[in-house]
Amino acid sequence: MILLAVDTALDACAAAVATDRDGRIDVVGVTEVIGRGHAECLMRVVDDALALAGVGHADLDGYAVSIGPGSFTGIRVGVAAVRGFALASAKPAVSITSLEALAAEGREIRPGRPILAVLDARKDEVYAQAFDAAGRPVGAAVVTSAARAAASAADLGATLIGSGAPLLAAADPTLDLAAATAFPAIDTIARLAVSRFAGAVVGRDLPTPLYVRPPDAKPQGAARLARLTPGGLAVGGAP
Repeated sequence: MILLAVDTALDACAAAVATDRDGRIDVVGVTEVIGRGHAECLMRVVDDALALAGVGHADLDGYAVSIGPGSFTGIRVGVAAVRGFALASAKPAVSITSLEALAAEGREIRPGRPILAVLDARKDEVYAQAFDAAGRPVGAAVVTSAARAAASAADLGATLIGSGAPLLAAADPTLDLAAATAFPAIDTIARLAVSRFAGAVVGRDLPTPLYVRPPDAKPQGAARLARLTPGGLAVGGAP
């Protein structure tokens, strides 16, 4: 089985090809840390990953994408691309969240411990989700204050991982901080996707963005912005 995994949810623009040969998973990936501009970067990164792996889209059995939480624009870029690949090729696609990928990396660092994956959501908030020692989610992803997330981590006895981890450690210095990772490795996302791919069905449950809070951008109110109409300058919808 050969999968292409894509991640544009955070600061990285990344793609990787994962090949599963009787349980041995080999991953070849390309990662560029860009912050913004995923739409301009993604197709080149995908082409580079495919070239490194020596495969083309025709050789792939399916696709995977990180669906967030993260940058609203970045998430949409990756999800739209993978949905397009899957629909055009009539091949299945699976979803991986940024937080579950971080939690998987946390378990590698602190095996046998519950993990709280936490990303800096700005505005004095974090995206957070807890996972037990076996990697099972404990509740859904939420956006909350660092203080509340720190209290949850203390209650669970959880190890912290992610860009928001230092914020929680500042709120409660007794917490165990595994790593202040800004984004999960594309290899991690690809390997999780391979394990999830069994039973994936073409055209069913296509990836959709995971938005934990409403977007910052909102439609402009009609009364707040003058607009040019065929009849002249209109304010509030009236010419």
